[in-house]
Amino acid sequence: MRLLRASLALVGGACALAACGDATIDDERGERFIRGVVAEQIGARVEAVTCPEDVKRKKGTTFTCAVTGADGSKGDVLVTQRDDEGASLLVNAPFLHMGEAETVMRKQIAKQAKVDDVAVACPEIVVLKKGALFRCRVTSAGRSRNVVARLTDEQGHFRYRPS
Repeated sequence: MRLLRASLALVGGACALAACGDATIDDERGERFIRGVVAEQIGARVEAVTCPEDVKRKKGTTFTCAVTGADGSKGDVLVTQRDDEGASLLVNAPFLHMGEAETVMRKQIAKQAKVDDVAVACPEIVVLKKGALFRCRVTSAGRSRNVVARLTDEQGHFRYRPS
């Protein structure tokens, strides 16, 4: 087993998300913004983002949106409005940065096995929750095997082992 570290994506951004002449957030524009934030910050391929409709524009208001990865994995982001115009949002995406985790895992496995051709494929979205399990597929020298990982904390540390 190895202890790995990846990062939590906590990002803020300004985005004109107010619907013209409306007192609510434009949910379609918000969903596009969140899709971009999650893709950029954790490197996930995002299939869909679904936010509630009719969220009133008001500083401090929070709402939850569901994010679905291209592989069907899912997680929620918490969105906080930072102004009364719906133009600035803080997006808390408590997801494992899987690209970084796969890279670290690939390097450790390659070093242990003394090979160079290791590929690791894990879920797009893994919510940072202590004790959560996720499975990855490791391929090397034409052979594949599953690896099971368990998050050891909510900061992105985890251990893995062949299943």
